Amino acid sequence: MLDNDAINSLLNGLEGTNKEFIKILERIIKIGVNVINNTEELKEELLGLDDIYQTCIKDVNFKYWLEVSNGRLDYSEGINPKAKFKMIFTKSLIIKILKGEESGVDEFMKGKINVEGDLSQGVRYIKLFRLFFKYLSKANYKK
Repeated sequence: MLDNDAINSLLNGLEGTNKEFIKILERIIKIGVNVINNTEELKEELLGLDDIYQTCIKDVNFKYWLEVSNGRLDYSEGINPKAKFKMIFTKSLIIKILKGEESGVDEFMKGKINVEGDLSQGVRYIKLFRLFFKYLSKANYKK
């Protein structure tokens, strides 16, 4: 598992160029997906979240989607036309959320995160994001 320094280094690297940001964000996502899929406790928390979750980071033109199906999480870059829900962030906002400086729910309520689609899917997206942060916080405190 990653230690505190490795996670902080990854998160700080997000503030680099757009190309570096995308590379590091993909690495963080892939690490999270791998850990979730290989940790029974976390896999069980995916139950009931089956859906496709589209994310767009508009100012760096980066799009990816996560699919939860049968207790498994998969990641792909690009647009999934089957996604019925989309969250649209800016680079600076997603960095602040990942670093824990801002709350995604608060920023949504302030209108800083745009969404398209059914808000019930948005609630599941938030649960998925919180699951990801649960892993990061656990990894963050292991030395």
